[in-house]
Amino acid sequence: MLFRCEKGMFLVQENYRDAFNLEMFISKYIEECFDKYLYLVGDISSGVLRLKGFDSSPKSSSYIGNVRDYLETSCSFGCPYYLLKRVKSEGEYEHLLNIEKNKKPVIEKPLITPIQKENFDKESLILKSNPKTKVKIVIDPNKINQMPQGHLPKDLEEIINQEAKEIKTKEEVVVVQTASYVSASPDFDPSKIKRNHNNDLKNNNNKNNKNNSKNNNMNNQNKHKKSSKKPQSTTKA
Repeated sequence: MLFRCEKGMFLVQENYRDAFNLEMFISKYIEECFDKYLYLVGDISSGVLRLKGFDSSPKSSSYIGNVRDYLETSCSFGCPYYLLKRVKSEGEYEHLLNIEKNKKPVIEKPLITPIQKENFDKESLILKSNPKTKVKIVIDPNKINQMPQGHLPKDLEEIINQEAKEIKTKEEVVVVQTASYVSASPDFDPSKIKRNHNNDLKNNNNKNNKNNSKNNNMNNQNKHKKSSKKPQSTTKA
């Protein structure tokens, strides 16, 4: 963009975030300070414009090649700024003006046509691209909102199956046969039946042992009596 004002003729080479404002530029421009520079940089921070001059001499401390370092180190991050180049003569101004008029407006078309908002996953997108044509993205309606299907490796399947078997074995319930008792007495306690039954068995065993011991004693006594009796000898005169 070319413009002419009371401060001179300038070409706007960069205008980041529409930072250029002609009234602010004129109010901040001081002839004694900026007339000697070929390039001017204006950056805006907190609504305040600041101008900085640069020249084309590589040996100079204000060389235009260092303008990027200036913007990164001395200006606020992401602040609006513009870069102006001074046009020294009328002939140069007209030449640049003719070039600007003959330029055809470039309309940037999006490479991807806008898609209506819809729930879909990555698997439903099909990328079609050829070296001679632009990139196209086609949505496959058959795959929209489908659950992705995947297969586990055999090693993982074996591990999962083994863990499932171990869990089943741990969760197996051991069935214990229990007897139910019904009694009309309020003091009846089924838990004491087993104890009484065991005691009865012990008592029966003790009685049997006593009876066996008595029988053994009787047999021994009978044997002893028989052995003590001697047979009578008969003698003839």
